[in-house]
Amino acid sequence: MMRVLVFLALSQLRARPWQSLLLVCSVGLGVTILTTALSLTNGFEKDLVSRLLGTSPHISVYEPLTGKLKDYGALASKLAKHPQVQAVTPYIQGQGLLTPDGRQTIGVLVRGIDPEQEKHQSSWRRYLVAGRLDPYAMDEGVVLGIEVARKLAVSLGDSVSLITGTGQRHPVKVTGLFESGLYEFDAHIAFVDLAFAQKAFNLRDAVSGLGVTVKDVFQAQTLAREIGHNHMLGTRSWADQNRSLLQAMFLERLVIFIVVMFIVLVALMGIASTMAMWVIEKNREISLLRALGVSAADTGRIFVLQGSFIALTGVVTGSCGGVLLSTVLALFPIRLAGEVYFLSHLPVDMQARDFLLVAVVTLVLSPVASLLPAWRAMKLDPIAIIRRT
Repeated sequence: MMRVLVFLALSQLRARPWQSLLLVCSVGLGVTILTTALSLTNGFEKDLVSRLLGTSPHISVYEPLTGKLKDYGALASKLAKHPQVQAVTPYIQGQGLLTPDGRQTIGVLVRGIDPEQEKHQSSWRRYLVAGRLDPYAMDEGVVLGIEVARKLAVSLGDSVSLITGTGQRHPVKVTGLFESGLYEFDAHIAFVDLAFAQKAFNLRDAVSGLGVTVKDVFQAQTLAREIGHNHMLGTRSWADQNRSLLQAMFLERLVIFIVVMFIVLVALMGIASTMAMWVIEKNREISLLRALGVSAADTGRIFVLQGSFIALTGVVTGSCGGVLLSTVLALFPIRLAGEVYFLSHLPVDMQARDFLLVAVVTLVLSPVASLLPAWRAMKLDPIAIIRRT
């Protein structure tokens, strides 16, 4: 019997090719837009998180009371022995002013690093666009973000003055430029040698903290709590430092899915209204089927099958369209204002789970949209209709 119902459902769709094609295209368009939007959101999140992990420690370990971590060598050795830890590097962080001529001045976040240890981090090396990251190049020098250099109108080899909170002025030379793609980072960070930062901020042999690089970034929060409990120190993971941003990205993804899903729902409602009109137009044929022994339930199944066929074809078409459109956007990325969106362009990351989620939700909702015309077909009185005709 099911084969007969499938045959009748497909025959009705073939009898109205243009209407059927329009319904398929409406579902396909909604699926294309939704899958492409999710791919763009994935790319944005993945690229942003990758740059955040490449420009800040996975875990920051610091002294919460004094802000100065003394005798950090022994602590760094203990942390490095943890099976989840990949590297431990000291750092100094403080506010400062940079001026090339005494008139133009901008505020920066000065970070002192050990270039001998940092140069082994692959994330750092790919951000350098000029200069080198080694102790000889950074001695009495500064590595600026590309946006900082643009604001100060300086380039590699130029001299600038660094003014720290102690009021001391330190002449330094621009020995490197980096571009992470994060505007806030490129426009407000200046890196100097660790020993130079200790002298500039009067820290002597102390540092602001230790940066811990872990093997699994998603275990950073758990490991941070473990380190803080075992060593009675303050810890902050990369997720804690960017909590508001990560929550905003999650909310953005959820809102995009819900809003764009309404396009698919509108398409499904179009299927319901069109098929309801088909019931009115074909009430005589439906009555004849009922008179020939087709039950009311089987009559309703015919329309549910029609809606499912339309949705299935639309999902396949829309998924192919989503892959095609996402590929085009990956080859020709959308440029963004870095001051607003952190990134200079919008990357694309297609994930099979998103396509599967959209397909499942659409296919689950399609029979629901077919219930109204199916219910109307089941409620027809075949005897009354045959008598009228």
